[in-house]
Amino acid sequence: MKRVPIKLQTKITVLVIVIVTISIYTTMYFATRQMVSNIQREMDTNIMNVAQVLANSAIVIEGIRTGDYEESAIQPFVEKILATTEQVEVIVVADMEGLRYGHNLRERLGQRFVGGDELRVLEHGDSYLSEATGTLGRQIRAFVPVYDLDTHEQLGFVMTANLTQTIRGIRRQRVITIMLVSSIGLFLGIIGAVLLARNIKKILLGLEPEEISKLYLEKQGMLDAIHEGIIAIDENLQITLINDSATKLLGTQNTDVIGKNVLDVFPTSRLPEVLRTGIAEYNREQVINNTFIITNRVPITDGEKIVGAISTFRDKTLITRLAEEVTGVRLVVDALRANTHEFMNKLHVILGLMEIGELQEAKRFIVNVRENQQQIISLVTEKIKDPAIIGLLLGKVSRAKELGITMNISEDSCLEKRKDIINSNTLITIIGNLIENAMDAVSNSREEDKTIDISIRESLENIRIEVKDVGVGIEEKDRPYIFDRGFSTKEGSRGIGLALIKEMVENLGGNITVIDHVEKGTKFSIILPKGEEL
Repeated sequence: MKRVPIKLQTKITVLVIVIVTISIYTTMYFATRQMVSNIQREMDTNIMNVAQVLANSAIVIEGIRTGDYEESAIQPFVEKILATTEQVEVIVVADMEGLRYGHNLRERLGQRFVGGDELRVLEHGDSYLSEATGTLGRQIRAFVPVYDLDTHEQLGFVMTANLTQTIRGIRRQRVITIMLVSSIGLFLGIIGAVLLARNIKKILLGLEPEEISKLYLEKQGMLDAIHEGIIAIDENLQITLINDSATKLLGTQNTDVIGKNVLDVFPTSRLPEVLRTGIAEYNREQVINNTFIITNRVPITDGEKIVGAISTFRDKTLITRLAEEVTGVRLVVDALRANTHEFMNKLHVILGLMEIGELQEAKRFIVNVRENQQQIISLVTEKIKDPAIIGLLLGKVSRAKELGITMNISEDSCLEKRKDIINSNTLITIIGNLIENAMDAVSNSREEDKTIDISIRESLENIRIEVKDVGVGIEEKDRPYIFDRGFSTKEGSRGIGLALIKEMVENLGGNITVIDHVEKGTKFSIILPKGEEL
């Protein structure tokens, strides 16, 4: 069974409740012990103080000295003390024989003292506390001797006490009070834990720790994968984010710039202006370290408040090159340039023949060139209806002638003007890069017959493109990597041509096949399924 992760809010709530519970009940435990100890100490002190007051009272001393418990004023005095104090429950006044002169119950006067713990005060005259069972029940007692003030002779003793049952009741009441207060504190702690957990959850936008970690790793991966430079600042102009591409484009060697003022690191930055105005800037050109960059600057807002700004930028030269690669413009321009170059060469030949007076030869050359050119143009224009592809193929034919390569376009080739998802730019990129690679392979071949065969056939279901050369082929160790971006066997090449082809073919749901024989040539076959016409 898959384990369900515990949510952060639940973890925080449970943790705080546990901590509050442990804290409250630990405090309650020690507070209760201290309270019980204080109660016992306070009551012991109270009964001892009352006993000492009674023992030093003239009424008690004179009453015991008379020897007549019935006529003495001790009992009324004891009853008055019991009625006026809440800190003593039992008072007994006795002589040296243990006969009671004062007691809670008048009918027990003249009877002997009960408990057995009075011997110490009678024999040694000590003042002390003890616990014993008397006629009224189990008691905590305080004994104090009574002395004649004149002769200093011990006449008897005074015993004051509290019933242990009463003491337990007081303790129980105090403990209940503490428990009630602790329970209220625990209840408030639980409410606080829930509110705290909700607040933390809100601050974290409802994300769990695992999600936050995943987002952080994804952010780092995205920053590393993005070729554009990225810089973000907060409302205090301090840099909060910068990626490696930004440090490289801006030419700084110091990557530890987080937390620094953006103007200290990049004095020409316009992010402070965007932060001040709140107006975004798009596709702005800027020169940094002799490099033209295209930059976008956008404010970061939290509701209506601007809390920062972020800038993305990239080398303008690289953008231009990439656009040319993706759209096939570079390939068309190169083809037209080659066509123009071939035309100029032919003009130079004609001009030279005319200068040396070979007019007939010049005429024959013109007719021959016209026929050859017309033959190629007729073949291409009759079979291919897309002007951009026509321009590309004618330019490549001219380029091939300059390199001494024969480029054959299959007579069964056919292509309508594109109106579906397979647009002209896509075909220019695919066909142009395949022909370029074929010409490079053939140029490096030792074969005398340097030919390239091209076939472009369109049916109701698909478009099939085949480019076959008799070049050097692909070495076996390089075959797994020929479609990897950045891989190239040509010096100075950026290795993007075949990678672009593969990406475009896969995006269109097509497939690409490579048949290769080292030193004998390579054949690329591409099938592109046609979509619905627009």
